[in-house]
Amino acid sequence: MKSIGIVAEFNPFHKGHQFLIEEAREALEAEAVIAVMSGSFVQRGEPAAFDKWTRAEEAVKNGVNLVVELPAVFACSSAEFFARGGVGVLEGFGCVDWLVFGSESGDLEMLQTAADFLSRHEEELLRQVSVLMKEGMSFPRARQAAAAQLGGGLDLAAVSEPNNILAVEYLRHVKRMKPWTMKRQGDGHHSSASQIRSALMAADPEKWQARQRGYWQMAAAAVLRTDLPALDEILSAGGGLSDKLKKEIRYASSVDELLSRLKSKAYTHTRVRRMLAQTLLGIDRRSVNQAQLYIRVLAFDETGAAFLRDVKKQKCAGLPLITNVNRGLREYPQIRDTLEKDILASDIYNLLTGRDLYSCSDYVKGPKPLKIP
Repeated sequence: MKSIGIVAEFNPFHKGHQFLIEEAREALEAEAVIAVMSGSFVQRGEPAAFDKWTRAEEAVKNGVNLVVELPAVFACSSAEFFARGGVGVLEGFGCVDWLVFGSESGDLEMLQTAADFLSRHEEELLRQVSVLMKEGMSFPRARQAAAAQLGGGLDLAAVSEPNNILAVEYLRHVKRMKPWTMKRQGDGHHSSASQIRSALMAADPEKWQARQRGYWQMAAAAVLRTDLPALDEILSAGGGLSDKLKKEIRYASSVDELLSRLKSKAYTHTRVRRMLAQTLLGIDRRSVNQAQLYIRVLAFDETGAAFLRDVKKQKCAGLPLITNVNRGLREYPQIRDTLEKDILASDIYNLLTGRDLYSCSDYVKGPKPLKIP
């Protein structure tokens, strides 16, 4: 079964996602679309707009055939780790043919040149980025400046636009799948996920404000109870951010107020948000470096079910295939630490959104086949 894979958040699913899926399916003559999706927390460092089961089912109703979860340790991280986890899960099936993604450039050759350049000069870049960050420069700006200093004709747009950054990281990690990209459509064509989230908040501000207050209280408590050495091990730490966070947390009464107090060229808002979420979930360097990938099924239709049957029949999957968390933990002890982060993320999400902690738990909920007319 010819298949395409995408790494996404669907936070929430919108027409831009649908356009990419339809265009790629037609261009590549794909029979199945497989998506690796962030779970309860998303890459920008905050709880998702809707729970992962709802978002996965919505994706299946709109053209995706199978949705599996991107482990939280990768989902709530920078582009490098987000891409490593997403591509790793897709390649773990052993039979996904194409990796599909949007980009600002839409130029696969240019993106591949940038990916090759960054891989070839990785150690030099890391050294120079470290120096520039100590001088007060943020990581994205430091990497862009370091790449410029190394020269080589790299188009800096490839490492500065958000979807291009992700695209380059996908290309650096992909090994077996063939890459395919499409130029991302602007807001004039499709409403963005951020616009949809803003509209949702405007429609019921009290609900979203209560949720934001609850999240702030939980995240602030996590920072307060974590000592400085442990805080320094959180994935997004470095450059004095842990110490600064410890000092400022008592003076802020919300995430936005904390962001204002930590305003600095060295600390982007997204990095601070990730630092809060990672501290709350206990995502440190060890948990990411030692993470074990798996294929955790969230939702599928009849085509997705047929694809899974093919994977099992051909025995091509190189990763544990999980449809039941309890059985997965029992049969694959090597994935326990990573999978338990997903379970914790869902428990915290359920507390924040007022969902029942037992019936909505990952230990209880599981994927259900959807019949699409």
